[in-house]
Amino acid sequence: GAPDSTLALSNLTGVGVKNILLAADLVAPGANAGDVVFDGGVNGLNIGSNVAGTARNIGDGGGNKFNTLLIYNAVTITDDVNLEGIQNVLINNNADFTSSTAFNAGAIQINDATYTIDANNGNLNVPAGNIQFAHADAKLILQNSSGNDRTITLGANIDPDNDYEGIVTLNSVTAGKKLTIAGGKTLGGAHKLQAIVFKGAGDFSAAGTTFNTTNVVLDTTGQLELGATTANVVLLNDAVQLTQTGNIGGFLDFNAKNGTVTLNNNVNVAGAVQNTGGTNSGTLIVLGASNLN
Repeated sequence: GAPDSTLALSNLTGVGVKNILLAADLVAPGANAGDVVFDGGVNGLNIGSNVAGTARNIGDGGGNKFNTLLIYNAVTITDDVNLEGIQNVLINNNADFTSSTAFNAGAIQINDATYTIDANNGNLNVPAGNIQFAHADAKLILQNSSGNDRTITLGANIDPDNDYEGIVTLNSVTAGKKLTIAGGKTLGGAHKLQAIVFKGAGDFSAAGTTFNTTNVVLDTTGQLELGATTANVVLLNDAVQLTQTGNIGGFLDFNAKNGTVTLNNNVNVAGAVQNTGGTNSGTLIVLGASNLN
């Protein structure tokens, strides 16, 4: 095809989620040439392989890559479709994009949209430095929806271009199963994220990860272990069970929830320990010498 050609795969029927199953690789027309459009329309679009587990490549990660993959509306790409052969992934406004291979593309730009990386089929190594927040409300979800413990290892900090841009949600879906964020990186590096949200019925381990944001919001029912943060920590669920292994740089707000927060030895809270609104009160357990205000 011509270098400026575009291939569009879409579900514009308005009748249910549709599947497009690839029987072969999609070959780019040249180096960083050609665009691909995936549009889920109103009901959503799934892109997969026609033989489950048999890889299909969109572009060639070691050769000719497509210039841009444009995502519109709800699109899910299965793990057997490799997107390393894409130079740029553009997730447009209002899109809801799920892929555990897109993070291998050259650059991923999230507009006022949601990009979900789900470790449902195994542990993941996410380069992370190629993820760009192009809108203050751009959302990145790191998720484990499987029936097993999973680890997502970050290769670089997740850092917006400007302060207070981007929302990162860590979602451990299944009760009794754990999502571990490894790599020792920072969520919000040189610039603060707008928010970091913990969700789900499962457990978390993120003790080696640093959080640079205004608020770390806890909406969890499983066990949660957090490292140092410059942020405020705010509870949104009565069943929160937080063990804090590093200092809290802001305030700790139980927010009228009955959750439990445990501070390990020598873990300090720089701001106030407070309970905003309502009559419920949580439980604070201090295991050693901690400074509280």
